[in-house]
Amino acid sequence: MQFINTVPTSKSSEGQLEEIEVRLSQLLSRSRADWTELAKLTLKVQQQKLYKQKGFSSFSAWIRQLAVNNNREPSLLWRFVKAAKYFLKLTGSDDLEQVGDAAKIAPEALERLEKVQRQAPTPVFETLRERVFAGDVTVAECRQIEKDYRPPATEVRTNRGRPPKGEEGRIEYLGQWKDASNFSTFIERSLGEKDVEAVTIPNPTNNFTYRQVAPTINRALKADFTWMQECAATNYPPQNWGTHLDVTVGEESQKLRLDLVGVVRWNMKFPKDLFAVKIVSDANDFEFGANWGSYLNFCNYFCFACPIDDVRLLEAIQETVSQFDFIGVLGVDFAAKLNNSLTYPIQVVRRPQRHGGAKICSVYETLYERVLGWSVADFGE
Repeated sequence: MQFINTVPTSKSSEGQLEEIEVRLSQLLSRSRADWTELAKLTLKVQQQKLYKQKGFSSFSAWIRQLAVNNNREPSLLWRFVKAAKYFLKLTGSDDLEQVGDAAKIAPEALERLEKVQRQAPTPVFETLRERVFAGDVTVAECRQIEKDYRPPATEVRTNRGRPPKGEEGRIEYLGQWKDASNFSTFIERSLGEKDVEAVTIPNPTNNFTYRQVAPTINRALKADFTWMQECAATNYPPQNWGTHLDVTVGEESQKLRLDLVGVVRWNMKFPKDLFAVKIVSDANDFEFGANWGSYLNFCNYFCFACPIDDVRLLEAIQETVSQFDFIGVLGVDFAAKLNNSLTYPIQVVRRPQRHGGAKICSVYETLYERVLGWSVADFGE
């Protein structure tokens, strides 16, 4: 993107740089300054290479010295610069003066939005962008959405997970596939597991890559307690509730991973209920021969959760759970409109039966150790 040169040409370049540095120092000395003006002035120095007038070999070197002179961290200036560039990119403008339109947007919100664009499904990104531009979302909310879709640290990624330049936010299709049942297996065999995340699942959930399905379901389950309320056939809301991701329980010889655990206290007169959920992204994720009965020891209610518009997967799950009366099925409607928390609605397709859960105490102990910071090796080994 080539920015329009808005710096007057009547002054010498060195004079322009000195004037800009004085103004930047004034802005940086304030506790509350217009970050967009800081970004515009800094970008002018970069675009016109004014830093060379004082002998700096690069724009980065000038940024570092400017930060030192004003007792600030260079990362602060880089945040403003990157936020301004990203705002212009989203608005399709080349005019630096248009950066002023972002004055009411926090630069960190734009920073998080850029990361959401790389990792989250297109509908989530587009909805978040509208809310960021409208000032209808907090930085904390942007930070949480970005965190929810952030790739696991255990995944090997190149170029920090960025898509090719110019391809941000786009979802590519690999041909038109009539049979979805073996699609993921075919892709893994053809491309290798590392490249699977860049391929779109050929079902009605066509705005989502394979790697985006589970985080999207997780977000839906974390945002609302009504699915637990419906599973328990309770008409009143819980007094307290919370959710936890990736909880591993069981003996060393047989570890069981719970993708999501929901803990609910309906009121002080009754004991808490614990919900365990296994998330299934596609048919190749589903363990048809697993010993699902073993999960009952660690929860009161056990459910599968999947995209409700993946007909093949939903049918496969329903066929399996028909053999187990205690298992419930949750369907997340990816085709619906996002709600205020930027999550999709959940439908209880099949209500689970309640059980005592002989080893539920071990789940609570695991969660307790997480709070204490003792559970670094909680799962994944």
